[in-house]
Amino acid sequence: MAESLTVQLPANSQQARISNEVNYNILYEDQVQITYQQTNSDHVDVHPTERPYEPVHTDPPQPAPVFHAVPFLRAYQPNVFSHFYTTDANEMANAVNKLQHLPEGIAAYVFTTQAPNTIPLYRMYNAAIYDHLYTTSYAEVQNAVANAGYTYIEIAAYVYGSAVPGSVPFYRMYSPKVTDHLYTTSAVEVSSASANYNLEGIAAYVLTNPT
Repeated sequence: MAESLTVQLPANSQQARISNEVNYNILYEDQVQITYQQTNSDHVDVHPTERPYEPVHTDPPQPAPVFHAVPFLRAYQPNVFSHFYTTDANEMANAVNKLQHLPEGIAAYVFTTQAPNTIPLYRMYNAAIYDHLYTTSYAEVQNAVANAGYTYIEIAAYVYGSAVPGSVPFYRMYSPKVTDHLYTTSAVEVSSASANYNLEGIAAYVLTNPT
């Protein structure tokens, strides 16, 4: 739809001295045609032609990321009294098939990418005492590497640093006799293992079901 705009000009202005009833058609670079018409009342009528419709292109909204909790697999090497945990099924298969580990099922459900409110669970290994150590404390990682003979391996998983709905404690125990760290969600196992393992606290909070 065309628009009409009337502009009042001073009587003594240069624009007002346009001859009466003379039309001026100007085509500007933006392709809008404007007609100037001088009248006896010293008004200028501006009649722009309608602009062609130009659709606005916007990117579609991106879907929110989806995070899935996966099994944190557990195994035990009886010859060196060492518990081992990983989310990597191939690594677990190698430990069972080539390194004489006994599979002990799923210890918990954790994340392999950082879901909201989760923190890294660091993994270390001490080859001298065959111990796998998992902790959310980077200060402990630094101390274990510098002073306790551990080698940093990787971020094993992402876990919760405090309780959230649906999570349970992931208890951490240690046996100085066999130099083995044990992690479990089972309070019953904590009780039964207490003859040989000392409870060191809650390593993290984890899930007991996949998401």
